[in-house]
Amino acid sequence: MAEFEEAFEVIEESEEALESEEVDAVDDMTEEEKAEFEEEVADAKKNVAELSKDASEFKKFSITEASKKFGSFVAKNVAIGSILYGVNLSLAKLSAGGGSEAEKKSNKNKAAVVKAITMLIQTETDDSKKLREWMDAHKDETVTLDGIEVPLDSIFHKYLGPISDAVDQAFNAARPLQKKVENNYSWDVPTADDIAKLIDASTAFLTAFDDFRKFAEEHSSEFPTLKSLPLTQADIDDLTSQLDAVKKMPFY
Repeated sequence: MAEFEEAFEVIEESEEALESEEVDAVDDMTEEEKAEFEEEVADAKKNVAELSKDASEFKKFSITEASKKFGSFVAKNVAIGSILYGVNLSLAKLSAGGGSEAEKKSNKNKAAVVKAITMLIQTETDDSKKLREWMDAHKDETVTLDGIEVPLDSIFHKYLGPISDAVDQAFNAARPLQKKVENNYSWDVPTADDIAKLIDASTAFLTAFDDFRKFAEEHSSEFPTLKSLPLTQADIDDLTSQLDAVKKMPFY
């Protein structure tokens, strides 16, 4: 599907990049730093592989207009996360390499922010998976809106616009960070503006999920299936806590 091609291209490049020499430890790392870095690399490979699998599941799930739109921006969000794992490894190398103490501290701050955003994207993906499974379980159900019978997932469709727009902007900011020149990969350090767009995407996820949860709570008597919606207040609180923590972190 055209909606997914760009995202999967990025994810595949990320998986390939994490197998390249670019993620090898540098000589001026201490033995402790090398061990920590190698652990980071292993975690990055594992997490990107899992995110890739999640994106594939969303592609298979995309049947209705709402599920296609939902799946496509989840796949793009996953692609952003896959890029950021590489960015984080690049920053880890910069933090351990040469340069002044001020530069090392700045790179460590940036790495901490990027890592926190990758964790936030993983949480968003996990919540999206729960919602996808719920939508799939009720894919044959319909509801009547304004006198017209429509698929149940149409209720969620109205909340997808803001997420789609914000994720597109974040994807456009993240994609240039991962570069491939003659089969050699590298990652650029995101700017403060890039980080702001990534945070905006997570804010859009949180807002849409919370609005849909509130709608389900308020209209469960009208649409009984909404009582089983898997998005809970605890999920919203977790996303809110992670997002607020990222916003408070120093980037320089």
